[in-house]
Amino acid sequence: MKSTNGVERVLSQRLSLLAESGMYEVYLITYNQYGAPFSFPISDKVHYIDLATRYIERCSYHGLFQYLDRLISKITYKKALCRCLSKINPDVISCVDIHLADLTTVIDYPTNATKVVECHCGLSAYYADLEKIRNPYKKNKERKIKEMIIHTISRFDRIVVLTEDEKSEWDLGDKVVSIPNMLIYYPENLPDRTTLHHRVISVGRYAYQKGYDLLIDVWKLINKRHPDWSLHIYGSHDGDMGDCNQLKRMIADSQMKNVFLHEATNEVYVKYNESDFYVMSSRYESFGLVLIEAMSCGLPIVSFDCKYGPRSIIVDGETGILAPPSDVKKLAESISYMIEHTDERMSMGRNAYTSVAKYKPERIMSIWQQFYQSL
Repeated sequence: MKSTNGVERVLSQRLSLLAESGMYEVYLITYNQYGAPFSFPISDKVHYIDLATRYIERCSYHGLFQYLDRLISKITYKKALCRCLSKINPDVISCVDIHLADLTTVIDYPTNATKVVECHCGLSAYYADLEKIRNPYKKNKERKIKEMIIHTISRFDRIVVLTEDEKSEWDLGDKVVSIPNMLIYYPENLPDRTTLHHRVISVGRYAYQKGYDLLIDVWKLINKRHPDWSLHIYGSHDGDMGDCNQLKRMIADSQMKNVFLHEATNEVYVKYNESDFYVMSSRYESFGLVLIEAMSCGLPIVSFDCKYGPRSIIVDGETGILAPPSDVKKLAESISYMIEHTDERMSMGRNAYTSVAKYKPERIMSIWQQFYQSL
């Protein structure tokens, strides 16, 4: 829970609301928080336990020593998690689909509790990340890990996905449930969008998935046509500077002065309100929490029509513009259209604000309540 990513943001909010409802005893188990503050506020009514293991932390060892260190930390973590679950004796155990060790520990833990896994990327997206790996050995190794993750997920009692498209792709019947993300904040009134900032915003990890390398290529075209507009990206590194350094080199090589790579911020709504519209260049998405956040601030969206999130949120021509996946030229044309057509941009922004009211917490939490009661 030290990350500022969307998964941590929505989990913090949902766990707090569940605990505050008084209907459930809610436990949050982390593995290496070590007293660090949470990135997002969590209710005091959530029972919090940190296992204080070194699982998935980077180490300074190399070769065999690195392998042994990671193996020992994984074994230590799995044993600690099992001991913790035995003490709590929960009715429902829920985990996310990020790490294989989490999934295998929960699925193999002997209990009558219902086991739920939350999938924050679509089924086909598990393999999409492999495209950036050039080494055949590493690529095949990662593919096997992905296959193991998918197989383990399929063994859970319930699989929660974020869109109906994802649900149909799993093809596991009633075992799969679709529940979208919820807004953390929804302004009571449509924010004033009359002031022109000449700024476009994007928010997300500096990672292959987010397609920021494509967005920089897009901005080379925008820069020629609208040099007075700037692009501002806010992202986290998740301990890996590789993708961000690549982006910095691309910006330097192109000599663009109006593209800015910022650190992740907890004041993201302030940044939305300083911008004129949002752009998403992702190669794939599960839902896209940032989309509904930006839309709640009256920002229209320009996005690649990638799997799965954008098409489930954006109505093309009404709340934003969808461009063909990874089509740099089309995305540039869509951004230029949004810049050059003020009335249409303002209208899409108003429509965007209204359309995402359905993601307010009271509505989405009622879906979660029904889901938990059904278990």
